[in-house]
Amino acid sequence: MKASLLKPELMAELDKFRREITVLFTDIRGSTAYFEKHGDIMGVMMVHQCTEVLRNQIEKHPGGRFIKTIGDAVMATFEDATTAVQCAVAMQTALKEHNTTRLADDPIAIRIGLNFGPGIVKTDDVFGDVVNVASRVESVAQADQIIISATVNQKVTGAPFQINFLGKFALKGKEGPSDLFEVIWDESKVNKPLASHTMMAAGSGFQLPTFKLQHMVPGGTPQEWVVKSKPFIIGQGSGDILFPNDARMAPQHARLTAATGQLCVEDLSDRGIFVRLVATHTLQSRDIILVGMQMMKFMERSDELAAAAHSGTALMNLAAALNAPPAEFIGIRPDGSETGARYPLKQEEVTFGRSGATFSFEKDEFMSRIHCKVYHRGENFFIEDCSRNGTYLKVQGKAPVPPGSSLIVGSQLFRVSQE
Repeated sequence: MKASLLKPELMAELDKFRREITVLFTDIRGSTAYFEKHGDIMGVMMVHQCTEVLRNQIEKHPGGRFIKTIGDAVMATFEDATTAVQCAVAMQTALKEHNTTRLADDPIAIRIGLNFGPGIVKTDDVFGDVVNVASRVESVAQADQIIISATVNQKVTGAPFQINFLGKFALKGKEGPSDLFEVIWDESKVNKPLASHTMMAAGSGFQLPTFKLQHMVPGGTPQEWVVKSKPFIIGQGSGDILFPNDARMAPQHARLTAATGQLCVEDLSDRGIFVRLVATHTLQSRDIILVGMQMMKFMERSDELAAAAHSGTALMNLAAALNAPPAEFIGIRPDGSETGARYPLKQEEVTFGRSGATFSFEKDEFMSRIHCKVYHRGENFFIEDCSRNGTYLKVQGKAPVPPGSSLIVGSQLFRVSQE
């Protein structure tokens, strides 16, 4: 499939449309929960209202083009990076004003990501690596944030924006850590804790925080420990926190470190550690997630997805050409063996939940009605938690643990906070 999509005559034709462009992505934070709370009709109205507010701002800015919606997300392009950032600020400001007309407990919040670089720019769409990176940058942002890549930051140097270095992030498909920056548009929303699961190191001048580990005991009083710069071990037989009666716990199971200002956990066992998602995660082949009581492994056809993103081939068309799903989740057991259950990803967005989801699990009492959503942009799939009980990602080696997240180590649940 990859060869057919990238044959020389097609590449030559596509190269005629290649030029530098700024790509902007927005996404509504908490839209799935809004649909669950208010119903489909009110949810669709909310998304429509938000989209129109954003479209209006895009069309007001010279060189801005509203490209398309993807679920509740908006994709736009700009000829000038400075104008793109100005539009992002105007979007957030316009939504803040729009929220004054809504109920206090139902505000609309979006996150925005921008990237600048070469792409295939056609009349009705844009594709290529510039789109892939923009979607990954947007996935790092939290509600009400504007995050820009290093290429955008270089283009807007000298412009009248307040821009803070956010940190170094591991973005899928990029060698080495990537510098990301936050555009401050509202002083009251500064100093949000970093929530990405792919953060490498905190920004310069960042004071090393203290992290608190709280052991959650059903019906009991939580026990707390403080994690600073010294490595902290959780295990059954030796370490700083011991659970000798936990049969699922390894002698030394988890190592926690906070020397770089970001709490990280390292799996010392062959039994697994799970981190609760508090931010959008870019899925990679062989990622293992825990949704309710369902453990699933993500698999994707990376080369074919990359080729399709490069040529602008839609996901459904790619699936038809392959006669197979471009990506899927495979049900697995705790020992890693497959259950035989498969959940193909052929649509731009799918959901997992107890009822009313694309893939439903009516007998799973730990699963919310709509538990999580998985969506496709560019060459990537992203997963976002929409539940009360949480969606968990299995640690592969060593991984960051954002404040507000939780850890499952053996049979024990820990909550992480930052002091």
